[in-house]
Amino acid sequence: MASEVLYGRDILKPYFNLQKFEDTLYNKPKIRAERIKRKKRIRIVDRILVILCIILLVILSAYMTMIVMEQVKIYHRTNDIKELETVLKVKEKENAVIMDAIKSEIKFDDLKMKAYMEFNMVTPTEKNIIYFDKTDNGFVRQYEDIR
Repeated sequence: MASEVLYGRDILKPYFNLQKFEDTLYNKPKIRAERIKRKKRIRIVDRILVILCIILLVILSAYMTMIVMEQVKIYHRTNDIKELETVLKVKEKENAVIMDAIKSEIKFDDLKMKAYMEFNMVTPTEKNIIYFDKTDNGFVRQYEDIR
């Protein structure tokens, strides 16, 4: 019977390999050599895994460094943009002051006299004014040749 107990031990199970048991008894150096080979293989696999992990860590650290460097560049660019915006506001204020000064200095009567005297311009009369329809594309065509 398979479930009987002999001398305090279970009866040999059907998958027990007697040849392997005898090899362990009589061929200990051979088994020891096989164990050493297995351990060497395991050590090689472990070393390969460690090398792969180190390579992966180096790649990840390089990638993270690139990301941080890009963020630093973006930060510096935003600071540059803010500085340039403040410079632009100052320049716009300066330009507005200068334009006000120019407008206050221009005397339109002097311009009119200069146009009449130096460039022989005349005030247009009703016969000099030509009216156009707005049905075109918004462009004004030349009415006649300019002399």
